[in-house]
Amino acid sequence: MSNPNRVVGQLKITVDGTAYPTSGEASMEIGGPVREAVAGDFEAGSFKESTAPSKVEVTVLYKSGVSLSALRAIDNATLTLQADTGATWIVRSAYVAEAISFGQDGKAKVVFQGPPAEEML
Repeated sequence: MSNPNRVVGQLKITVDGTAYPTSGEASMEIGGPVREAVAGDFEAGSFKESTAPSKVEVTVLYKSGVSLSALRAIDNATLTLQADTGATWIVRSAYVAEAISFGQDGKAKVVFQGPPAEEML
């Protein structure tokens, strides 16, 4: 039985089955419907809808065996994000969206995007 007081503390990121070592600095925008208000002359409450992509920002530990070139080339991949709470999200057709940056702290920032994420229940 899961603990209802537990919040996300750790995330595991896999891309096409390859798990990447992360630093504990990750975030996700699940994407999906976005509503924008449309004002009328004498009424309020109308909106138009669009679909936002999902976005996963993760800090990968840049150590031996991690290829930033291989990460940069990721396109049309299946990204899975698993939380220590048991929550699992999948982004199909994911791709690396921004240039990867790294520093002497041993960390590389990678940004993935794709269609809205699917929560596995």
